[in-house]
Amino acid sequence: MSNPTDQSGRQIRDEAGLNPLELVDDLADAPDDSEYDQELGRRMGIDAMRVANGELDEREFHEKYEEELLVEFGDDYSPAAVMRDE
Repeated sequence: MSNPTDQSGRQIRDEAGLNPLELVDDLADAPDDSEYDQELGRRMGIDAMRVANGELDEREFHEKYEEELLVEFGDDYSPAAVMRDE
């Protein structure tokens, strides 16, 4: 597996010295028959870690994925509270 980096090019490590992006870096082990978009989940996971690290605003995160989530989940999708506060 590669050593993932954030957008600035630095390697990401948590307090234990682990790189959480390594958990979502390789989709080779993902089931092929999933009804959901594995790549969308991977991208959202990476950006969720960026939100948690203060590198991406929560509203920006939801704006980035709102349209794709509507397509992916249709009527089952409900916008996050941060998006309803407009």
